[in-house]
Amino acid sequence: MSSTSSTSVDIFRAIMNHGPLTLYSANQKTRIPIGTIHRHFKLLRDSGKIRVYKSKNKGRKKIEYGPTIYGILNAYKDDKEIAEKIENYFLIWMEHNEFQKELQVEGFDISPDKLKGSKTIFRKYMNYFSAVESQIEKIKSGQDQVSRDVLIILSSHILSSEPRYQKMWSELYSDLPGMQKSLDQYMESMIQSYNDFKKNFRKNRSRTK
Repeated sequence: MSSTSSTSVDIFRAIMNHGPLTLYSANQKTRIPIGTIHRHFKLLRDSGKIRVYKSKNKGRKKIEYGPTIYGILNAYKDDKEIAEKIENYFLIWMEHNEFQKELQVEGFDISPDKLKGSKTIFRKYMNYFSAVESQIEKIKSGQDQVSRDVLIILSSHILSSEPRYQKMWSELYSDLPGMQKSLDQYMESMIQSYNDFKKNFRKNRSRTK
């Protein structure tokens, strides 16, 4: 890990342990120079790993930062200390509305009577999606290869949000029988895999009841 990455990890860990933190409170907790903290706060914020949290302190309002779920995922992957205490962190940050809202978007039940189960699910979530993040990093660095067919599907999906490419894609699908056949086969395979997953999920679930 580079020194820059190490410093970001140290600052993020301080936010997790003592936050939400301002620039100055982060400086007090870590003894890292203010200028360095300012630079890393910007890096962490721009990469979506921290966000502004509403201050609970009375008096003069200061900008405080807390973690995003994406930020916690990356810390879980890179920081053993955070990984070991992930369920405790879940309960600590559940006190903040910003964290609760993110959890709800991800499908978590944040009801008080569901906390025990939710914190266990949160660890499973971290285990799985931190592995996904690691896989993404491997693909980006060229350590792992993705088939061209999959890359075409993914890239086409991204471009489909733009009307002009959506229209081109529709016309090509209509005009090129070979392309239409390949796409249909791929989508049918994906649907079959998903149906198999649901079937096995229901079967395993019924066994545990």
